[in-house]
Amino acid sequence: MLTVADHAQRGFFDASWCGDLLPADSIYSLLAEHGHRIVRDEDFAECYADRTARPSIPPSMLAKVLLLAYRDGLSDERAMEALRFDLRWKVALDLPVDHPGFHSTSLVRFRARLLLHGRERLVFERSLCLAKELGLVDEATEQIVDSTPMLGAAAAQDTISLVRSGVRKLIDAVKTCEKDAASELESGLRFDYSRPREKPDGDWRDKASREALLGEVASDAERALRAVEGEEELAAEEAVAEAAKLLREIVGQEFEVSDDEVPRVRRGRRTRQVLSAHDPEMRHGRKTAAKPFTGYKLHAAAATEAPLLTSICVSPANEHDGQHAGTLIDAEPEERRPKRVIGDTAYGNIECREALEERSVEVLAQVASTSPKDGTLTKDAFAIDLDAGTVTCPRGETAQMQRLDPRGERLARFQRKASEPCPLRARCAPGGRRAIRVSRREDLRQGAMRALSDPDEREHLYRVRPRIERLLGLIVHRYRGRKARYRGTRKATLQAVWTAVLVNLHPVGVALRGEGV
Repeated sequence: MLTVADHAQRGFFDASWCGDLLPADSIYSLLAEHGHRIVRDEDFAECYADRTARPSIPPSMLAKVLLLAYRDGLSDERAMEALRFDLRWKVALDLPVDHPGFHSTSLVRFRARLLLHGRERLVFERSLCLAKELGLVDEATEQIVDSTPMLGAAAAQDTISLVRSGVRKLIDAVKTCEKDAASELESGLRFDYSRPREKPDGDWRDKASREALLGEVASDAERALRAVEGEEELAAEEAVAEAAKLLREIVGQEFEVSDDEVPRVRRGRRTRQVLSAHDPEMRHGRKTAAKPFTGYKLHAAAATEAPLLTSICVSPANEHDGQHAGTLIDAEPEERRPKRVIGDTAYGNIECREALEERSVEVLAQVASTSPKDGTLTKDAFAIDLDAGTVTCPRGETAQMQRLDPRGERLARFQRKASEPCPLRARCAPGGRRAIRVSRREDLRQGAMRALSDPDEREHLYRVRPRIERLLGLIVHRYRGRKARYRGTRKATLQAVWTAVLVNLHPVGVALRGEGV
């Protein structure tokens, strides 16, 4: 079977047209000329058995197909169509013109192997190793960190859909273990769960009728849980135990049991943790107060000397950005870990600085501070002497710090008589007294303020930090990484990591073309 290049050489079509088909700066040309340097079969050896059988499709081929699918935003089925009909794909993958392609489940199984063996970051690390070989990065002294929302693949469910989907998942889990037990479980429930999205018959517009129906659904869920928990061997099965735990969490989250032991929907404002039975890990989050979203957060670290992403992780949307700065550092090999990270205000809090201090990493980021609208003097106007244990106000009055709680926080209270004759009283202590709270790691805060007071450091922060926003923009907009393709944190992470490979291939491709090899 002849490849596209062979057909061009034998005169079936003009070879120059083949060159026009693949612009020199395209990913197709990059994979065609240097794909063997980006992905190699031996890198995936751990994902396959040594002696039983060889994979029918080379894993390096599947890896390239997966990269092209993410690049073009194609589903598995559409990717197989492109593999069959798109000549650019055939040239990039060095396939015969009449190659029929593979079945779309080949990609499903390939991703499953990567997740099973913990090799989802393999190609990402290969891109960084290649970048190091090309001299794009040396020892990392600084990296930039930031995050962006990643919308979940599942829809947030209302109470009735959430509980019914949870019961359906429990029935399906039981069915995988014992079909007879699943049939008996379904027969013991009041409602039909073959179509969990459909609401039971009833007057859902009437409040009393609606609450009664919701109570019956909750009671049905309890019946299912009791039936499963009554069978010890069945309840011990991993899939059943996981489904039962999820349903128990959903029922406890959505309902409360009153004195008459009748489940009732919880009242008042509450935080819902599980939003979908199909993706229990996604959460509600906010990038800003006016921009809520549902799903995950994509956290990234980038090199300062080259447009390369060096670390990627994904977390539920309700977790703080700075909470995962340490996770990004831990995901990198020792030789690539930075001595300092640069971030926005989300990475300037004490918790983030303390977590990175444990990893011997400094932080250059703005310190969050409140600016009262009434013009009251902020904490920054007071001089805090940690060695002496004192706080001095702008007019020179000094107060001694006192231990506030076992965690190490301290409080300095200024006496009322010291505030009365002060001309700054209206701005400093409008209530008559002023107290300054000193955190347990005030030394980290003071160190951050000293760094920011240096004009060179401040200018460096403002100049360098926005670079990662462009790289995240490529993930989000160019490669459609704003929305997760899959459900669950690990699968969302796989998508984010492989999309980050595409971002890294931009500078890597430029360097490879410059080599002339």
